Amino acid sequence: MKNNTPEISIIIPTYNEAGTIKTTIEHLKNLNGSHEVIVVDGGSTDSTLSLIGEEVKIIQSPKGRAVQMNAGAQAASGEILLFLHSDTKLPGNGLQQIKTALANQKVVGGAFKLIFDQPGLFFYLAALGSNLRAALTGIYFGDQAIFARRQDFLQVGGYPVVELMEDWTFSRKLRPAGKTVLLKGPVITSARRWLTYGKWQTAWLMHKIKFLYLLGVSPAHLERLYSDRHR
Repeated sequence: MKNNTPEISIIIPTYNEAGTIKTTIEHLKNLNGSHEVIVVDGGSTDSTLSLIGEEVKIIQSPKGRAVQMNAGAQAASGEILLFLHSDTKLPGNGLQQIKTALANQKVVGGAFKLIFDQPGLFFYLAALGSNLRAALTGIYFGDQAIFARRQDFLQVGGYPVVELMEDWTFSRKLRPAGKTVLLKGPVITSARRWLTYGKWQTAWLMHKIKFLYLLGVSPAHLERLYSDRHR
């Protein structure tokens, strides 16, 4: 991570992630490949910042995942941008998977297949549904570790500054720039939200939000709906 000219910039938006950020940073240190890690904090009030360590670039930003990720992209040195949630782990060869995919100049970005960090049929089916959606539609969500060439990311204007569904909208913006791919991964993402708020309740809310978004409901309204259920 001390490489002066990293190939890949890993951008992690955080807000009160004291429970996940330290293990995530340690995990990234062990990855093969030239990379830097940029944490973009949205004003955490817990101990997130004190747990990050000196080898990681820290940026302060207004709260909002899209705003934070765009700020990280502006500060990035790598020609490839990888947007990673603090509770998501990359496979050991994840960076190499990205480089291999982008060796094809027609490919501009993509994401990974995912699995959850909890066993059982429910989480197997939830992951299967996410992976099928991504494979069939080219629409990726943030827990799948979205990546893109830096030049293409900037060319399409980065993430839209909306309250929710910024990853969905960005996926659609990126497709006209070139081919996107779903890598085998898998990334391992936390099931903490499902366990905290109820598996079926969370599944229903997520599908409801997607449906309302397709009907044209504003991201601001959807964010309020999401926040009201997750307080």
